[in-house]
Amino acid sequence: MFTLKVENTRGAVLELTDNEENYQVTEISGLNPPNANINTSSYANGDGSSFNSSRIPDREIVITVYINGDIQKNRLALYKHFRNKEWCKIYYEDDLRDVFIEGYVQALDVSSFTQKQVAQISILCPNPYFKDVETIVQSISKIINNFTFPFSINEDEPVEFSTIELEKITNVINDSESETGLIINVLFMGTVNKLEIRNVDNGKNFIIDYEFMKNDKLVINCNRGNKSVILTREAVEYNLIPYVRNGSTFFQLGIGDNNFSFLADDGVNDMLVDIHFKYYKVYLGV
Repeated sequence: MFTLKVENTRGAVLELTDNEENYQVTEISGLNPPNANINTSSYANGDGSSFNSSRIPDREIVITVYINGDIQKNRLALYKHFRNKEWCKIYYEDDLRDVFIEGYVQALDVSSFTQKQVAQISILCPNPYFKDVETIVQSISKIINNFTFPFSINEDEPVEFSTIELEKITNVINDSESETGLIINVLFMGTVNKLEIRNVDNGKNFIIDYEFMKNDKLVINCNRGNKSVILTREAVEYNLIPYVRNGSTFFQLGIGDNNFSFLADDGVNDMLVDIHFKYYKVYLGV
């Protein structure tokens, strides 16, 4: 069993399953892993070819629905909900996965002059991966908590609230079917003049030279097509792309282990920075 619902650009959600008095889903195409485009070059004087590149194209999802009940009313409701060229979000859930994917309504065709009216809704998804509905948030802070509530401290045996591990490396595990982008949220608790985040595995880093102040919030969006570096200070947003050092990398999380560390200034101000990675598990199909 599965459930399928679609949210439109106005935030309205239409339940297409468990709603047979109005709609009955008979088929959904485009849920399997899409075919990849493989680019090769033929050898001039030999068999076969050499590999150049590969990519996964846009995903097209086509939902076929029988229109039940008040046929005309429910058909017009589909027209209103699925407006051509507009954004939508498809939610799909079965026994093993609870995911969503975003796209744009490409076409809505209805066989109006048949005894049983059938609608076909075509949605084109530029990002072909399904995302888990649960967002994963992981801290790479170097501050290590030493106790949790409830707690008890003897008067003659004091306990440190926390310690700072300056050489700490955090392993971020991407348990997905593909590499995925992420959003890095940074909270500054004091003055910091440079922030460097480093992927220890491949040596790539992201460096931003800027004088951050206490209570500044920085959001680094590493998702393809949405890359940005936004500082929020006293409820005002600033674009900090011009302050990103040349050669910096917007990170992608590879499948499996990804080891990260960071430096605030020259390491002496690491305790003034709290960093969290936010990302989704992604899937090729459901």
